[in-house]
Formats: sequence, C-alpha cells, structure tokens
Amino acid sequence: MRMEKSYMSKKRGAKKRMLLVLKIVVAFILFLVIATVAMNLFVFLNGNRYVRTTAEWKEAVTGDGAEDPECILVLGCSYYPGGEPSPMLKDRLDRAAELYYISPRKIIVSGDHTPEEYYNEVKAMKEYLVGIGIPSEDIYMDHHGYSTYESIYRAYYVFGVRRMTIVTQTYHLFRAVYLARAFGIEADGVAAEREEYSGSIGRETREVIARNKDFLYAIFRPAPAKYGDDKVSLQDSGDLTDEWTE
Repeated sequence: MRMEKSYMSKKRGAKKRMLLVLKIVVAFILFLVIATVAMNLFVFLNGNRYVRTTAEWKEAVTGDGAEDPECILVLGCSYYPGGEPSPMLKDRLDRAAELYYISPRKIIVSGDHTPEEYYNEVKAMKEYLVGIGIPSEDIYMDHHGYSTYESIYRAYYVFGVRRMTIVTQTYHLFRAVYLARAFGIEADGVAAEREEYSGSIGRETREVIARNKDFLYAIFRPAPAKYGDDKVSLQDSGDLTDEWTE
C-alpha cells in the first residue's frame, strides 16, 4: 500500500513538473510573439511617417521651403548573370532616376559586391543608371552594402550623409527609413513598386525577422565586419568609388 501511495505521489509530482515546464514554454512563446508584433509595429509606424509618393517628394524638394536631401540611396538586390537588373532592382533604379530628373541629387547605389564570387550588384546598378542617362560622376558605389543595416550605417559613417531619400519596395522601405532615422539621418522614402513580384510571401516573412533584428541593431549600432576606415565625400566624383576596396 505504501509503495502504491509513493508511486502515485511521484506520478503526481512528475505531472506537476511537466505542467510547469509546459506553462514556461507557452509563456516564452507568447512573449516572443508579443515582442515580435510590438517591434514590427514600432518599426512600421515610425518608418511609415516618412514614406512619400513621387508627387509628395517633388513638392517637398521643389516647393516653398524646399527640403534639400544630399542624396538618393538605392538599396541593392539581385541581378541576372548578364548584368541585367532583376524586376525588383530595375524598379528601384527607375524610381531613383525619376527622382533625379525631378531634382538632381547624388545617387548612392549600395549592395553586395563579393569579388571572390564574382558577384557585383553595385556595378550592375551603376551601369544601368548610366545607360538610362544619369551622369556617372553623380553615382557613388557602396560595395559593402551587404544588408540594409550596413547600407544605412555606411551612408552615415562612410559617406557622411545627414539628409537623404531612400528608394526600395514598400515592404522594405519602413525598416530602411526607421534605421536611417535611428542614426540621426533626416530620411524619407519613396517606394519603387511598378509590378507584382514573385516570392512575396517569403520576403514578407523574412522582413518580419529582419525588423526585429534591426530594431535591436538600431539601439546598439554595432560596426559591420567590413566597415573599414574609408571615407567618401559626395563633393568628389562618384567615379572615384568604382573600385572595390577592403
């Protein structure tokens, strides 16, 4: 009888421990969900305040009391093996060109340039812009824009930018503008959508995670691994940035 009571007591104790562990796991999952939603909402709301249409941007930079962004930052993405921009990248570049022709500004193209893999987004970006009539000397290449955070970090520390307009797709724009503002850059953004893109669900999912990451990065502002000591003046010719440097 005593053995049976002891067994039952141990069984109840094991159930209580399992229930406690389950409660802790559920509480942790709920915390992650709530934190994710909160950080995403915070980034979205703060970035969305500064997203403009092309018409609104035109009014802002050419109207009474005109604003004076130093540059247009175009964030990179994939291109085809022959050097042709992907639809998403082409739309970003076309939008940047449209803004340039409204009110000429220096253009920084920032993306992934990995020499050992022969991958060079910024070369494809600059060649496309030059091909549609943007002066080469007005286009600056940031070869180390491996992420949105790194592009914003380098715009601030390497190019010395304090006022700029960011061009990318809407889903990406909120985070980019939020990051720039967190660095103290007076940034706004103009979206680049002109067509439907494949893989939108995957991008949106990744963006949720990226917003959480960059929410924290904006607080601690870690230096990118390939930050380097290079400085670039937008008063010099953009052609000086054509070569990849460490």
